[in-house]
Amino acid sequence: MERSIRKGRAMRRRRSIMRLFRRPLKSASGAALIEILMSTVILGIVIVPIFDTLVAGRMLTARRGERRMAHHLVARKTEQLLNAGYGSMDAGSDVTSTDMSAGSHPTNPSIVVNTRGDTTALNDVVGNLTWDVQPIAWSSPGDTVHAKQVEVKLVWPAQTPRDSVSITTLIGA
Repeated sequence: MERSIRKGRAMRRRRSIMRLFRRPLKSASGAALIEILMSTVILGIVIVPIFDTLVAGRMLTARRGERRMAHHLVARKTEQLLNAGYGSMDAGSDVTSTDMSAGSHPTNPSIVVNTRGDTTALNDVVGNLTWDVQPIAWSSPGDTVHAKQVEVKLVWPAQTPRDSVSITTLIGA
């Protein structure tokens, strides 16, 4: 009989211990809230720099694309002026002109550097493409050379320039 009493007491002890483990602790809900807050803070500390890096990378890629396009436009204009030759006199007033008279050209230098992939003209990056022509001459014994120094320059955006590309070349007579 004593054995069954001991067995009964042991069973009751086990049940009371099991009840303790099933019951939530009073401080457990507060600890969960603190854990959630700490996880959120740590996640924020990690995610913000990663997001910032991604945005900076996109901006750098866009600017490099603009610079590449600007360099292409300046090189193409330089080739047009070289092909037009030393004495080219064009009355055009825009960037399609090939005027090689002394001075700064054209009177309307506006050109689209980047369309940003859409059809809305308001999103276009517009720059100013100009070329300066300066006649130069030099002599050596028995020979005089006449040429024009041409600097083709593109600055963009047109309203508040932040970047520029230029090429300088000599065009002989």
